Amino acid sequence: MLYKILYFNYTVSVSTIQSESLTIESDFWYNEHMKTRPEFIKELQEKVTVVAVSKNRSRDEIEQLYREGIRFFGENKVQELVTKAVADDPWQWHFIGHLQTNKVKDVVARCSLIHSVDSLRLMKEVEKQAARCLKVMDILIQINLSDEQTKFGCSRDEIKELYCFARECPHIRIRGIMVMGPLTDDQTRTSNVFEEAQWWFEEMKKTHPHIDICSMGMSSDYPLAISLGSTMVRIGTLLFEWDQSKNIHPQ
Repeated sequence: MLYKILYFNYTVSVSTIQSESLTIESDFWYNEHMKTRPEFIKELQEKVTVVAVSKNRSRDEIEQLYREGIRFFGENKVQELVTKAVADDPWQWHFIGHLQTNKVKDVVARCSLIHSVDSLRLMKEVEKQAARCLKVMDILIQINLSDEQTKFGCSRDEIKELYCFARECPHIRIRGIMVMGPLTDDQTRTSNVFEEAQWWFEEMKKTHPHIDICSMGMSSDYPLAISLGSTMVRIGTLLFEWDQSKNIHPQ
């Protein structure tokens, strides 16, 4: 099975992975010898950068995860970010949710990375607000590769415009892409999305020196994402709802 991807001014074919090659042994990630959450965090961070999704989580919960090794926390609501973030936080904040242009100022002032830039209008506002802060803002281009109408992200046809514009902005540093897996239990379909995302990531790396982040994978699909080239995962439930009394991950 082949699918076509339009990239800049030419088209390439990428083969989908056969389903029998997609089996990810959960015991590799949650083995019986894994005793504590800090041990799990340490092992995972040896493979990828971990962003703990802290939506609806308290400062106490965030501080505990920081003590256990997490250094990046992601918020998807601007108001919650503004409420939680303080100037002397020892960790870095990422913004991972849909961002409206009228709220860019608050995000640029508090975050080290925006995962969800998906339009030229939004990117222009990020450049404007970063310039006002005398800051170079790291961003990811969010791409909707699952073609789901319920998901945000630019289309494949819009990637070139965003990528080229970002390279011309003195206060924006494009670091890579962010992709969400499809809402499905079909591992083959999820793998196709992640495989295509990895292809886009590798193509961008060829022409831009700062491209080093492929943000894909969440609590439900991060092992698969890592196996297909993710460099950064966004995990919430798995980390924050770890059963401390039994030292096991949530089912």
